[in-house]
Amino acid sequence: MGPDSTGQSGETHWTLHVDGSASKTGRGAGVVLHGPDRFTAEYALRLDFKASNNEAEYEALLAGLSLAAELSAGKLKVYSDSQLVVNQVNGTYEARGLRMKRYLQKVKEKLQRMGEVEILHVSRDINNRADALSKMATEETHDFSTMLTEILLHPSINEVQVLEIPP
Repeated sequence: MGPDSTGQSGETHWTLHVDGSASKTGRGAGVVLHGPDRFTAEYALRLDFKASNNEAEYEALLAGLSLAAELSAGKLKVYSDSQLVVNQVNGTYEARGLRMKRYLQKVKEKLQRMGEVEILHVSRDINNRADALSKMATEETHDFSTMLTEILLHPSINEVQVLEIPP
């Protein structure tokens, strides 16, 4: 699924597909961003910390929103197959537990700094490329030399304190 034109102002929608995966063998996130002029960026993120499947879904969403923001994506439609995450972000479901509340808060903070963003729930078969990337990210032996990849050592919700040391 690629970008679609709004037709009114000539402005192009960007589309973002995100998926997270957690299993006994590992955790990963997959991001596929489509923009104007057939632009596509694929991103695989290995999570080297304990995370539930829902936390991996949030990590995928946060990584995708960060990528879209870095590329100054205009109108953005986000597709996720996580009904829980989509409904929490859209306010239909309440986040429970401290970690889920912190993930939701971090996503909402990112969304406030972005333009028009719509987050939609889709079936897994519509989100198949992001799903494949999330599963590949869990494989230690996969060759990612042709793809944007990152290994995340800590959850995105961890606060990092930077101390300035005077000269």
